[in-house]
Order: sequence, then structure tokens, then C-alpha cells
Amino acid sequence: MQQRWKWLLALAVFLLALSGTIPAAYAGVPDVTQSFFVPQSGSFTTPTEGAAAIANARRCPNTGSGDPLEGTQVLKLNARLKVVVKASDGSPISGIPASDICVLFNGGTTTQGFSGVGDDTIVANAQWNPAALCPDVRCIQADGPTDATGTAFITWIGAGGVNDKQRKWGAYSGDVPVMVLGFKLQGRLTSVPLAPLGSYTAHVKNLDSSPRYGLNVLNQGESILSADISAVQARQGTVVTSNPSDLTYQLDFDNNGIINSADLAFVKAHNGHRCNVPSF
Repeated sequence: MQQRWKWLLALAVFLLALSGTIPAAYAGVPDVTQSFFVPQSGSFTTPTEGAAAIANARRCPNTGSGDPLEGTQVLKLNARLKVVVKASDGSPISGIPASDICVLFNGGTTTQGFSGVGDDTIVANAQWNPAALCPDVRCIQADGPTDATGTAFITWIGAGGVNDKQRKWGAYSGDVPVMVLGFKLQGRLTSVPLAPLGSYTAHVKNLDSSPRYGLNVLNQGESILSADISAVQARQGTVVTSNPSDLTYQLDFDNNGIINSADLAFVKAHNGHRCNVPSF
């Protein structure tokens, strides 16, 4: 409820800024035409961006500390989003709290009874997956507040690259909303100024890929089952499109443009994994 009021307040300030009552830059209102997010991994001083960074943003529903693949195959090299927030005059907006910078989930699908302004494809709830002890996830928040340049980072595995056991989810979405103070930002493939807004949409490729989520049946989500492996097996040799909403794009876990034996070996290595397996 507190977050909702923050967004309503931000909307009110934004409307006032548009009316000319107060300057948008003074009000600290994000300008969605100048603010953006970028996929990154690796060093923060000389980061990897673009397609190579997307290849590191892949996950299993479990990222517990007992998973030997954590950090080397799953959400490796601090896979993250760089978020840059600017006002209408181009000035950076510093000091935005981490809790107001959010990758937003609804928690489940509409069939499961979930709705809202977040993503309605990602499954991250205890209601439908009690056997796996899956956590309720609604917001993947920033590691910290925006700095003097208006920049913050959302590290997928947990703030600062430290594993957060409450950040576990299943299924996939090619365009998860990235919200700052209630404003939805657009992504750019790189930080280079010529990279256009909309050239990247926020997503993490998930080994939990088979379409089981239209069914409101207990304990079917957030786990790696034979259907997930079969989906990759059946598409061996498939050249994938660059469309993040396409299933073949999702199954190309190393983002090299083709579904091959490496993708199949990757998903097989996680067979049987769920929120509390191999560890919680």
C-alpha cells in the first residue's frame, strides 16, 4: 500500500510538472524519454553490455547457495540492469531510494488470480507452489539509491551480487516492467547515446520454460521437469530470432543464435531443480 501511494504521489507531481505549475527537473520527476536501463555484466568500471551481457542473464528457479552452478552458469558475472534516471532538462536525479527502483512482477498469471501493473507471466508465489517452498516475489529492487549521476543497478541474483534466497521465480517474460517512482522506463541495448530507446526489453532467460502456467494446478511451476528438457531437445539446431517474446529465443540460453547441445546440457544439469532443491 505504501508503494502504491508513492506512485500516486509521483503521478500527481508529474501532472503538475506538465501543467507548468512546477518545473519537472526541480520536482525530481523522471523523464521517460531520457531515462533508460541497459543490460550489463562483469566489471562495473568496464562492463560488458548488449548481447554478451544478455547471455549471462539466465537462471534456474533455484539459486540457493548449495547450487554448484550458481554464479558460474546461473546469473553469472553480476548479470544486472544499469538504470539511469534523468529529469526533463537532462539533469540526473540522485537519491531515489532503492525500493522505488523496481523490476515488477504480479506474482503469477491471470489464471492463477494475479493481476496488476507488473508482469503477468512470471510465476513467483507460494500459493501455487507450496511443496517447493517458493517465495512471493513482487519487486526486484535496486542494489542501492541512484548516485550523483542518476545511476543505480539491479543485480538479478541479489544486491551487490550476493545471493538473495528470496529472489526465485519461474517462467519467462520478454518484457518485464522496470519502474522508477511509478514511471515505466524503456531499455537500450547499450549505454552508447545512439542506441535507441526500446532496443532492449528487460528479461532473464529461465530454464523453467514449458507452458504449464495457464493451469491453476498446485506445484506445477517454478521447477525443472522433463517437459523443459524435451522443449530444448525438440528444437536442436534451430536458428533463433532476435525477438525476446519468441520461445526459441528463450531456449537459446547462451544467446548465441542457435539452440544446440550446450543449451541441452545446461537444462539437463538442472533437472529436478525447484525453489528448495538442491538447497534453499
